[in-house]
Amino acid sequence: MKGKRRQGRGRSGLARAGLAVWVGWLLIAGGCAAPGGGWDYSDLPGGLGEEPRVRDSRLFDSAPHLVPWEGGLLLFLCRWSGEGPIPVSLPPDADSRELRILREALDAWSTAGLGIHFREVPSEEARLEILFVSRGKGSPRGTGDALADCGIEREEGQVVVRGERVRAEIVWASVHLVRRAEDPLGRWISLEDDELLGAALHELGHALGYSAHPLLGVSIMQRTTDEVRKMGGRVAAGKSLVDPNLEALYSLPSGVIVGEVRLSPEPMRRLARFEAGARRAGLVGPYSRVGDTSARYFYRDAQGTPFALGVRGWPRAISQPAKIIFEANAPAQILLRMDALPESAAP
Repeated sequence: MKGKRRQGRGRSGLARAGLAVWVGWLLIAGGCAAPGGGWDYSDLPGGLGEEPRVRDSRLFDSAPHLVPWEGGLLLFLCRWSGEGPIPVSLPPDADSRELRILREALDAWSTAGLGIHFREVPSEEARLEILFVSRGKGSPRGTGDALADCGIEREEGQVVVRGERVRAEIVWASVHLVRRAEDPLGRWISLEDDELLGAALHELGHALGYSAHPLLGVSIMQRTTDEVRKMGGRVAAGKSLVDPNLEALYSLPSGVIVGEVRLSPEPMRRLARFEAGARRAGLVGPYSRVGDTSARYFYRDAQGTPFALGVRGWPRAISQPAKIIFEANAPAQILLRMDALPESAAP
C-alpha cells in the first residue's frame, strides 16, 4: 500500500472533512468501520484476505510492523511461530491466587485455536515474561500493558523476503499487570479475580501479536475494561476463550506483507546511516515493535541496550508518508553521529 500526500483543504474541504467524520460515525453505529491499522484485506497476497476467518475479523485494525526496503518501508504482520511452546515466566512476587489466575489465562489462550502453547520456565530462560508493576511514573494507565518484539531475519545485510512475506516472527514479549485500579470515587482497590483474569487475557493477546483495540465486535482485545472484565468472568466460569482477531492473525503466515510506503529522501538517508552504523557496531537485530500510537525499529547491543528509531502517530502515519519522521533514542543518536554516509545512500 503506497501512501499519498494529502492536499491542503480550504473552507469547502473542511466542510467535506466534517461530513466525513459524520459518515464515519454513522458507519460505526451501523456495524461498519474502516480499517484502523493503515491497511486492508485487499492488501494481503494470494487471496488471503478473502478467507472467511480473516474477512470476518477486525485484524486490519492491528498496526503492521515495518522494515526498510528499497526506498521505503515494507509493512507486514508478525506473530509467534507456533513451532514449539513459548517459554514463559510468571511474576516472582505473585501469590497463590495470582498464580492460579495467570495460569488460567495461559491455559485459555492455549486452547483458543491459535496453535500456540506455553511452558513455564525461570525468568532468565523466558521469551515471554509476566510481571506485576507498581503504580507510579511509567506504570500502565489502565490495568496493564504489553510489549512484543518482532525479530527480522537478514542475510548478507539484506532483509529476507520470500513468497510475499518477510522472514520474521515474535521473539520476545513482556506483559505488565497492576494489582490495583482506581474506582469512580478515586479510591485504589485491588482487582477482583475476573478483573485480573480479563486484564491478563487482554495483555497476553497483545503479547501474541495483536497490537490494537478493535473498533467493533466482541473481543477480549476491546479497549473498555468493563467488557474485558465480563469476558474474564466467562473464562473463569469455564467458557472457552474465542477471539476472531487473534484467530485471523494466526491463520496467516508470520511476516505476510500487507503494504509498502515510499519515503522522502531525508528519512531514507537517516535510515541508511542508522543501518550502516548498526552493522559497523555489530548490533543484534533488527527488531520491530508496534502499538496503536507509535512504532519502533531497533537493534540491541550485547548488554540488551536498544538503539532505536521511533515513529509517532503509527499507524496513522502510513497514509501520510511525507510526515514520517524517525526519532532516535539516546544510543541511536550516538550511533548516527558516529556514522555519516553520502547523501545518495539508502538501505
